[in-house]
Amino acid sequence: MRASVATPPYGLSRLKLPFALALSALVHALLMFWPAPVDQAAPARPALQARLQPPPQVPAPEVTEAAPLLKDTLTEQPADAPPAPAAVQAARPSPVSGARARERAQRQLNRHVFYPQEAIDRGLEGEVKLRLLLDERGRVIEAAVLAGSGHAVLDRAALDAARQIGRLEAGGARELLLPVVFRLD
Repeated sequence: MRASVATPPYGLSRLKLPFALALSALVHALLMFWPAPVDQAAPARPALQARLQPPPQVPAPEVTEAAPLLKDTLTEQPADAPPAPAAVQAARPSPVSGARARERAQRQLNRHVFYPQEAIDRGLEGEVKLRLLLDERGRVIEAAVLAGSGHAVLDRAALDAARQIGRLEAGGARELLLPVVFRLD
Protein backbone atom coordinates (compact mmCIF):
# COMPACT_ATOMS: atom_id res chain seq x y z
CA MET A 1 0.00 0.00 0.00
CA ARG A 2 1.01 3.29 -0.65
CA ALA A 3 1.13 5.80 2.15
CA SER A 4 -0.08 9.12 1.28
CA VAL A 5 1.20 12.27 2.83
CA ALA A 6 -1.30 14.89 3.40
CA THR A 7 -0.36 18.12 1.69
CA PRO A 8 -1.27 21.32 3.40
CA PRO A 9 -3.70 23.51 1.65
CA TYR A 10 -2.23 25.92 -0.86
CA GLY A 11 -2.73 28.99 1.31
CA LEU A 12 -0.75 27.68 4.33
CA SER A 13 2.48 26.95 2.38
CA ARG A 14 2.31 30.36 0.90
CA LEU A 15 2.48 32.00 4.34
CA LYS A 16 5.62 30.18 5.57
CA LEU A 17 8.17 32.46 3.88
CA PRO A 18 6.76 35.82 5.06
CA PHE A 19 6.34 34.39 8.57
CA ALA A 20 10.00 33.24 8.66
CA LEU A 21 11.24 36.63 7.42
CA ALA A 22 9.20 38.51 10.02
CA LEU A 23 10.41 36.24 12.81
CA SER A 24 14.08 36.72 11.73
CA ALA A 25 13.70 40.50 11.61
CA LEU A 26 12.18 40.51 15.11
CA VAL A 27 15.02 38.41 16.59
CA HIS A 28 17.68 40.60 14.99
CA ALA A 29 16.02 43.79 16.17
CA LEU A 30 15.88 42.47 19.72
CA LEU A 31 19.57 41.54 19.64
CA MET A 32 20.61 44.89 18.24
CA PHE A 33 18.67 47.06 20.66
CA TRP A 34 18.87 44.95 23.82
CA PRO A 35 20.82 46.83 26.45
CA ALA A 36 24.29 45.46 27.18
CA PRO A 37 25.05 44.33 30.74
CA VAL A 38 26.77 47.05 32.72
CA ASP A 39 29.52 44.85 34.17
CA GLN A 40 30.77 43.74 30.71
CA ALA A 41 31.35 47.28 29.35
CA ALA A 42 34.83 47.85 27.94
CA PRO A 43 37.15 49.84 30.16
CA ALA A 44 37.76 53.40 28.95
CA ARG A 45 41.22 53.98 27.48
CA PRO A 46 43.14 57.09 28.36
CA ALA A 47 43.31 59.69 25.58
CA LEU A 48 46.41 59.60 23.43
CA GLN A 49 48.75 62.49 24.10
CA ALA A 50 51.75 63.54 22.06
CA ARG A 51 54.31 66.27 22.69
CA LEU A 52 57.06 67.62 20.48
CA GLN A 53 60.43 67.84 22.09
CA PRO A 54 62.89 70.55 21.10
CA PRO A 55 65.72 69.43 18.81
CA PRO A 56 69.00 68.58 20.53
CA GLN A 57 71.36 71.50 20.84
CA VAL A 58 74.30 71.23 18.44
CA PRO A 59 77.34 73.28 19.27
CA ALA A 60 78.07 75.99 16.72
CA PRO A 61 81.02 75.12 14.46
CA GLU A 62 84.20 76.99 15.09
CA VAL A 63 84.80 79.65 12.51
CA THR A 64 88.09 79.06 10.77
CA GLU A 65 89.52 80.49 7.62
CA ALA A 66 87.96 78.67 4.70
CA ALA A 67 90.31 76.91 2.35
CA PRO A 68 90.04 78.13 -1.25
CA LEU A 69 87.98 75.97 -3.57
CA LEU A 70 90.74 75.88 -6.17
CA LYS A 71 94.27 75.21 -5.11
CA ASP A 72 96.99 77.38 -6.63
CA THR A 73 99.53 74.79 -7.69
CA LEU A 74 101.65 77.24 -9.68
CA THR A 75 102.91 79.17 -6.66
CA GLU A 76 103.38 76.13 -4.42
CA GLN A 77 106.55 74.27 -5.32
CA PRO A 78 108.27 71.63 -3.23
CA ALA A 79 111.64 72.69 -1.84
CA ASP A 80 113.53 70.04 -3.81
CA ALA A 81 111.70 70.67 -7.12
CA PRO A 82 113.73 71.99 -10.04
CA PRO A 83 112.90 75.51 -11.15
CA ALA A 84 110.01 75.78 -13.57
CA PRO A 85 110.98 76.32 -17.21
CA ALA A 86 110.18 79.66 -18.75
CA ALA A 87 106.73 79.78 -20.29
CA VAL A 88 106.73 79.28 -24.02
CA GLN A 89 103.94 80.98 -25.85
CA ALA A 90 102.33 79.01 -28.60
CA ALA A 91 102.59 80.62 -31.95
CA ARG A 92 99.15 81.93 -32.72
CA PRO A 93 98.35 83.00 -36.21
CA SER A 94 97.41 86.63 -36.54
CA PRO A 95 93.77 87.38 -37.29
CA VAL A 96 94.71 88.52 -40.78
CA SER A 97 96.59 85.32 -41.62
CA GLY A 98 93.77 83.29 -40.03
CA ALA A 99 91.23 84.99 -42.26
CA ARG A 100 93.37 84.34 -45.34
CA ALA A 101 93.78 80.68 -44.40
CA ARG A 102 90.02 80.38 -43.93
CA GLU A 103 89.41 81.94 -47.36
CA ARG A 104 91.87 79.48 -48.96
CA ALA A 105 90.17 76.57 -47.20
CA GLN A 106 86.76 77.82 -48.34
CA ARG A 107 87.96 77.99 -51.97
CA GLN A 108 89.36 74.46 -51.74
CA LEU A 109 86.08 73.20 -50.28
CA ASN A 110 84.05 74.98 -52.98
CA ARG A 111 86.05 73.17 -55.71
CA HIS A 112 84.75 69.83 -54.41
CA VAL A 113 81.12 70.82 -53.76
CA PHE A 114 78.56 69.70 -56.32
CA TYR A 115 74.83 70.40 -56.34
CA PRO A 116 73.04 67.01 -56.25
CA GLN A 117 70.70 66.45 -59.19
CA GLU A 118 67.97 65.27 -56.83
CA ALA A 119 68.11 68.61 -54.99
CA ILE A 120 68.00 70.53 -58.27
CA ASP A 121 64.97 68.55 -59.45
CA ARG A 122 63.15 69.20 -56.17
CA GLY A 123 64.23 72.88 -55.99
CA LEU A 124 66.01 72.47 -52.65
CA GLU A 125 68.19 75.27 -51.29
CA GLY A 126 69.99 75.78 -47.98
CA GLU A 127 73.19 76.41 -46.07
CA VAL A 128 75.25 73.76 -44.28
CA LYS A 129 77.80 74.71 -41.62
CA LEU A 130 80.66 72.22 -41.47
CA ARG A 131 83.22 71.65 -38.73
CA LEU A 132 86.50 70.28 -40.03
CA LEU A 133 89.17 68.86 -37.72
CA LEU A 134 92.67 68.88 -39.16
CA ASP A 135 95.85 67.08 -38.17
CA GLU A 136 99.18 68.88 -37.83
CA ARG A 137 99.79 68.65 -41.59
CA GLY A 138 96.40 70.10 -42.53
CA ARG A 139 94.69 66.87 -43.55
CA VAL A 140 90.98 66.61 -42.78
CA ILE A 141 90.61 63.87 -40.17
CA GLU A 142 86.96 64.53 -39.31
CA ALA A 143 84.08 66.42 -40.87
CA ALA A 144 80.74 67.02 -39.16
CA VAL A 145 77.59 69.04 -39.81
CA LEU A 146 77.13 71.71 -37.13
CA ALA A 147 73.99 73.23 -38.65
CA GLY A 148 72.14 71.40 -41.36
CA SER A 149 70.26 72.86 -44.29
CA GLY A 150 67.08 71.01 -43.44
CA HIS A 151 67.59 68.66 -46.39
CA ALA A 152 69.60 65.48 -45.91
CA VAL A 153 70.70 65.36 -49.57
CA LEU A 154 72.37 68.79 -49.27
CA ASP A 155 73.98 67.91 -45.93
CA ARG A 156 75.44 64.71 -47.45
CA ALA A 157 76.79 66.63 -50.46
CA ALA A 158 78.57 69.11 -48.16
CA LEU A 159 80.11 66.29 -46.09
CA ASP A 160 81.24 64.45 -49.23
CA ALA A 161 82.99 67.61 -50.45
CA ALA A 162 84.75 68.05 -47.08
CA ARG A 163 86.01 64.46 -47.18
CA GLN A 164 87.39 64.90 -50.72
CA ILE A 165 89.51 67.95 -49.87
CA GLY A 166 92.47 65.98 -48.60
CA ARG A 167 94.88 68.62 -47.29
CA LEU A 168 94.10 72.25 -46.48
CA GLU A 169 96.40 75.24 -46.21
CA ALA A 170 94.81 76.41 -42.96
CA GLY A 171 97.73 78.36 -41.51
CA GLY A 172 98.23 75.96 -38.59
CA ALA A 173 94.59 75.91 -37.51
CA ARG A 174 93.37 72.57 -36.16
CA GLU A 175 89.65 73.28 -36.54
CA LEU A 176 87.73 75.17 -39.20
CA LEU A 177 84.09 76.16 -39.40
CA LEU A 178 83.08 76.58 -43.02
CA PRO A 179 79.69 77.26 -44.63
CA VAL A 180 78.50 75.53 -47.79
CA VAL A 181 75.71 77.45 -49.54
CA PHE A 182 73.38 75.74 -51.99
CA ARG A 183 71.37 78.28 -54.08
CA LEU A 184 69.55 77.79 -57.33
CA ASP A 185 69.81 80.73 -59.78
